[in-house]
Amino acid sequence: MTKTPILAAALAVVAGAAFAQEVDPAIDVNGDGFYSFPELSAAYPELSSETFSEMDTTGDGLLDMAELADAQEAGLMPMEEDSEG
Repeated sequence: MTKTPILAAALAVVAGAAFAQEVDPAIDVNGDGFYSFPELSAAYPELSSETFSEMDTTGDGLLDMAELADAQEAGLMPMEEDSEG
């Protein structure tokens, strides 16, 4: 029975991390909920179009938050906290 509270706590942490990332309106200048290469490269000038294309796993020319999180985990994109300051 002690496994249930531990499992619930672990799921809450994982779910919180998955939903914690939201579109930054300072980057998403057109407000569509996605990041285009021009928007993201304005915030991260070191980002190349080749890296953006690698991050854009759907191939639609836009990054959604899942693609951004995957890119961050893969080390292709710095974590958002790194861009602040």
